[in-house]
Amino acid sequence: MDNFSSRLLRSAGFLALALPLAARAQTVPTLVDVKNSSSVSRFSIHTNGALLAGGEYDGGQYYENASPIPAEGSGTRLMWYPGKAAFRAGYINGTQWDDANIGLYSNALGYGVRASGDYGTAMGFRSTAAQQGGTAIGMYCTASGAASVALGYYAHTNARQGTFVFSDRSVTDDNDDTFTDESFRAEYNHTATWRVINGFRIYTMADKSKGVIIQSGNTLVGTGSNPSWYQSGSVISTHTGAYLSSGGTWTNASDRNKKHRFAPVSGEDVLRRLRQVPLTSWSYKTDPATVRHLGPMAQDFRRAFGLGQDSISIGTVDADGVALAAAQALDARTRQQAAQLTMLQTENRLLRTRLDALEQRSNPLSAGLPLAALLLVAGAGVGGLVLRRR
Repeated sequence: MDNFSSRLLRSAGFLALALPLAARAQTVPTLVDVKNSSSVSRFSIHTNGALLAGGEYDGGQYYENASPIPAEGSGTRLMWYPGKAAFRAGYINGTQWDDANIGLYSNALGYGVRASGDYGTAMGFRSTAAQQGGTAIGMYCTASGAASVALGYYAHTNARQGTFVFSDRSVTDDNDDTFTDESFRAEYNHTATWRVINGFRIYTMADKSKGVIIQSGNTLVGTGSNPSWYQSGSVISTHTGAYLSSGGTWTNASDRNKKHRFAPVSGEDVLRRLRQVPLTSWSYKTDPATVRHLGPMAQDFRRAFGLGQDSISIGTVDADGVALAAAQALDARTRQQAAQLTMLQTENRLLRTRLDALEQRSNPLSAGLPLAALLLVAGAGVGGLVLRRR
């Protein structure tokens, strides 16, 4: 059988399966069927609960045979507006669902919500999707930037396009209908801005055994809701055991129980290798010229010590380990030199004592004379020598 015949048979099989389903759909009894003048169904209700509302999209333009908006003004209603392919459901107490405030292909569901931007979606309580592609879901949320998203409570994209704003309910509603004091707003285009005063939690395991927690360092959250690796008072906690303290100190995980394959280290060998590593002052290419750093290159560090995962980065734990090993080696040298110095000083005192004793035994006269007398004798002797020479 050639490929064409095989495809033909498969297509016939699919059609054989599809035809009964199509016939079944066509035979569902209709309770209500409203048709236009061309006998095209516009609204129908079926006995199985199916509901169909059709219409003609015309972009909201008013001309002959156009699809005008079904209703405007305040009220509670479920409304399908075919002329703009827009859907509304809920309650409004003003003009939120008037034709001028309905965007093309938009959706608005809830209380007092408005989706005036094309392709916008507004849901919840008094939320607004004002620009095209905007999404506002929650209470008092506003998506005023193109393709922006506002979620939560008083989240506001602040006319910044491509932004995502999530706001928790940590503020108090002052009920003045201005939404200015409570709003949490985006600051720049194409950014994600979050207000979560009790932390931002990302878990990569269903049992919360792995992940990252970012918070302000407060401990408002009950300990019973935190995973075992959570660090109280930290800004960033990780399941690895590393964390950033609220004081700004990054702490590496260093638990002995997390390590294996231990090997002894020679401090003198570390010093010898360290001499091979050039240290220079430099700037990152992304830094301004005024920002300077000092340290080795990752390639040189890797070549000298073979530490870390690659040759383009230096782990702080490795740099600290090298520095500590070098410090221990220098401390050992200092202690050894101090011991040698003490021994030499002792030997020097002994030799000095012996020398003094020998000098006294070889000249007993001078040993009994006071220093002044010795000087007089020595001066007289020198004077006599001078006179003799004359």
